[in-house]
Amino acid sequence: MDLVPLLVVALLLQTAILALQVGDAITGFIDARRVRDSDDPEVITRNSVRELTWTIAVTAISAVLIAFGVDAAARALFDLSQPFVALLVILAVALVAFGIGTIAVLAVVRRDRPTYARIRRDLRDRSIMQLEEDELAVFDARLAEADRLRVRRSAAGSTLRLVALLAVLGIGLPSAIGGFAEGLPGLAVAAIVAVALSVAAFIVAVRASVVRDAAVDAVREAQRAEVVALLERARIPQRKTVPGLRDRVTRALAILREQQK
Repeated sequence: MDLVPLLVVALLLQTAILALQVGDAITGFIDARRVRDSDDPEVITRNSVRELTWTIAVTAISAVLIAFGVDAAARALFDLSQPFVALLVILAVALVAFGIGTIAVLAVVRRDRPTYARIRRDLRDRSIMQLEEDELAVFDARLAEADRLRVRRSAAGSTLRLVALLAVLGIGLPSAIGGFAEGLPGLAVAAIVAVALSVAAFIVAVRASVVRDAAVDAVREAQRAEVVALLERARIPQRKTVPGLRDRVTRALAILREQQK
């Protein structure tokens, strides 16, 4: 059996996965350096070079899957005269593409979870008003929810990095053995180099993730301290209240929110 085409395909798969790993490592360090405190609650959670990189990668992979699926369906329909198989292939590709697209859209347009920056912004907007007990209770609940979500970190990134590393190892080692067995040392050495680079990229990506998480934690800790200070200040009773001030401020904030949309 001629293993050369199979080894070439395996090397191409290794190269593609390795490119994603390198991109993940580089964008991780870029995101770590761009972490800054801001009054915009979206800055930390949404302005991410890594998100853009993975969005492009997922889009490219989806396009390749659709192309292969359409080609397979066309071969089944015209070459093998099996329209039922062609229909099943098209339906499967459509479901996979729809699933990938749905997950990607939900990841991009998801409603952000409670963050310290958003709570701080809302407290600043109400700093000239006397907050009542039920309003303070709502802010306390939001702060507790933000604390809970901060402790519960997502493991999706670490899982994807580990899966990518295992995939390169699982493809590269058999490819190297097969390359030496077929008398193709060039392909075997290339597979071994890809495995070594994949391990290095994995280590760098993990390090970048640790650096970014530390930077984000430092910013969020400062934001949380300011939120706690604003809540303590809001609990101090004010001596005077201006009649109708709350309603006027509420209307002004609503108009401002509408203008910003």
